[in-house]
Amino acid sequence: MANRQDLKHQRSTSSRSSRPRTSTKGPLDLVDDDPLSSDEPLSPRSPQKSQARTSDVGRLSPSNPLDLGSLSIEIDSIFESQSLSSTTKDLSFLLRPEIYHPLSQLEIPPVFRSPFYSPNIEEPIEVSLGALNGFLAKGHFLLAAHLSAILLTSPSMRPSDSKTIFTLLYTRLACLELTGNTALAAQESKALEDLHSTFYYVDTDLEAAGDAVPQVQKKNSYHIVPWPLRVLAVRLQSIGFGDPRRGITGLYELGFEARQEIMRPGLDKSKRQIWQERLLDLGVRSVNALVEMNDLDAAQRSLNSLGFGDSDSIKLRAALLALRIGDVTAAKEILSKSDALQEGILKPLTSMADGRYDDAISEWRALLENPIKSNEPMIVQNLAVCLLYTGQLNEARSLLESLISANHSFRSLTFNLATIYELCSDKSRDLKTQLADTVFQQTHSGETNLDRATSDFKL
Repeated sequence: MANRQDLKHQRSTSSRSSRPRTSTKGPLDLVDDDPLSSDEPLSPRSPQKSQARTSDVGRLSPSNPLDLGSLSIEIDSIFESQSLSSTTKDLSFLLRPEIYHPLSQLEIPPVFRSPFYSPNIEEPIEVSLGALNGFLAKGHFLLAAHLSAILLTSPSMRPSDSKTIFTLLYTRLACLELTGNTALAAQESKALEDLHSTFYYVDTDLEAAGDAVPQVQKKNSYHIVPWPLRVLAVRLQSIGFGDPRRGITGLYELGFEARQEIMRPGLDKSKRQIWQERLLDLGVRSVNALVEMNDLDAAQRSLNSLGFGDSDSIKLRAALLALRIGDVTAAKEILSKSDALQEGILKPLTSMADGRYDDAISEWRALLENPIKSNEPMIVQNLAVCLLYTGQLNEARSLLESLISANHSFRSLTFNLATIYELCSDKSRDLKTQLADTVFQQTHSGETNLDRATSDFKL
């Protein structure tokens, strides 16, 4: 532990900092000589989510899933032959009870409240992990956040069990965000301290062999924290420390690392593609961070400087960010360069941004007539929003209620329907209470948060 205290505030001395910074490329720019440039389009692993309630432009589905599957990758660099279980890092500083805040259900409607699960002291941790998976599967994210903290501070948690600790910590922070407790998550993320310190890097000797040379020892290093947790911590720590610039710096640090991994000699194609996807994702996240800082001019310049390659998914996210900034012209320009995007949601969203709601209604209806009908609930909701803006309250209400009847209950849907109830009925509170009861009785698959706040129903 003493060694950790000595090293944790030092910058990494591994190869990630040995490459001089180029004056012509930013860390989030694409690598021009990337051999994947002629392959199939890449897609980001974790699309950005917008906070907009009226159009849900930032998400491609009405659900808000918690993707923990990516944490099954124990090592985020190229050294898959190594195991985190072989490291001797002491993570006891993440297991202190005072880090984790007590959670309350006072802001949850009574019908949605469930008792917090407290495992017996003699209960094996495998049983508790099974209960945690059950909460995630059902959408009880607040209960999952509570149990994650209980397990992290349990006496049975081994300080060297990196995989379990980081998985539980990611679950805790992500579930807090999904339940509207971002401020608590931001404070708790500070316990990770500097994720770029040498403490989090493990140097490893790997055997490297050429075609006609004997095997030699080669010094390398990898980061022991899973990539999804590192990306999540960048934003949360910038909030927790009250320094938005820290978030931008953190994304650029990750971008430098991703570029170095992409250019690592001997890196195979599949691993290079993973790092390329991560670099694309970081570029869009940096623009989103500038938007959250309300620096729209810088966000627009950064968005225009990004290279999108052939990825329609990245182009879509970039266009959605342009609409969020208010740069409809940039969104239209991105849209014009992709035939696939012109057949999707961007066209009606651009019409909505221009205030042409009648045109948007026709375009949303045309998407509903598509035999594939991808993201149908989101399309129906946006159609209802356009109908609301054009004064067609009854039809808008009917459409949103049809989504509820079809077992959909994502947050913006219930909020918008509650708004319509307020506009068209003197008994709106009774209708909103009935809406909450209906949502509670639905079958839940864990894709939406079941521990709903009263604000979701405007109660």
